[in-house]
Amino acid sequence: MIPISELHIFHIYLLSWLIILVILWVRQEMRQKKAYDWSVVKERLYFCDNCHLSFLSQHDSENVTRCPRCNELCFIRKRKRF
Repeated sequence: MIPISELHIFHIYLLSWLIILVILWVRQEMRQKKAYDWSVVKERLYFCDNCHLSFLSQHDSENVTRCPRCNELCFIRKRKRF
């Protein structure tokens, strides 16, 4: 057998836990970045005629979405560009 002291085993144990924690932390940061990657643009701004709430849509390609407050259908209004 290879002789390993108890101090070395303890250091290896601590180092392995540190590596696992860093990997989990990086993974969580990457997941949160994807989940909250918002960009504020007028094309994603909706206005509910029923409850007068302005909100951003979660999806770029939709023209219709539901209001988070009253669950009413809301449409993007096409604005004329000057």
